[in-house]
Amino acid sequence: MRFPQRWDDGTEAGTPDYQVHWYDESTAIIRQALRTNFEGPFSYLLLGAERALLLDTGTGHIDLCAVVEELLGERDLELVVAHTHGHRDHIGGDSQFADRPGTVLVGTSAAEVASYFGLDEWPQRPGRYDLGGRMLDVIPIPGHEGSDLAFYDPATRILFTGDSLYPGRLYVPDWAAYRASIDRLARFVADGPNPVEWVLGAHIEMTDQPGRDYPMGADVHPGEHQLQLGPEVLTELAEVLEQAGPEPRHVVRDHFVVVPR
Repeated sequence: MRFPQRWDDGTEAGTPDYQVHWYDESTAIIRQALRTNFEGPFSYLLLGAERALLLDTGTGHIDLCAVVEELLGERDLELVVAHTHGHRDHIGGDSQFADRPGTVLVGTSAAEVASYFGLDEWPQRPGRYDLGGRMLDVIPIPGHEGSDLAFYDPATRILFTGDSLYPGRLYVPDWAAYRASIDRLARFVADGPNPVEWVLGAHIEMTDQPGRDYPMGADVHPGEHQLQLGPEVLTELAEVLEQAGPEPRHVVRDHFVVVPR
């Protein structure tokens, strides 16, 4: 099964602080329990032949490093800890990895991100990053925070989008940059040989009722929306932003809510 029937939101007594689901033998999805922090962020561990890439470290309220150690097992891989963006609920566990041997902790500013991934024409041109037999496309998409990245994995046809697209409230402090980024991201998928099967973001904030989200700060999620979005939702978001024009607009759709800040 590619995805669980439902994600355990971790609100029931005795449930673990996190849930792990292997999408395939080299791609793990980690969900932090809502009872540890209402954000309930997702992290992703991608394994290659030479290195493993951890996308986001959550809020810091769980021992994510121990989780990653267990998932890596006996594999002798360099661990690269990077982020979809630099907000606290995605970098909170960074300190757990700071002294881990064989680990690279990528900085969180746009300059540090661009330098590490070789994004010389930030944010206009994507780069490529090799895990060893598993090449990823690294796509700058500032607008939500400023150092935002999307990662495209041809092996799984998954596009990882952080907080720039997920089933929830898409907070947009930089409207112009966000519109341009989502347009570039949609064209990356539509114009090139980059077929996307699923878009995976970093949270679930929508219910399974179209257009209905949970209250801000909700730490119980009855009837959650599924995590995975089809590529048509990215197309829809790009069209919504194009139609909205240069002035920020609050927009409610079945699978997301655009919230200008």
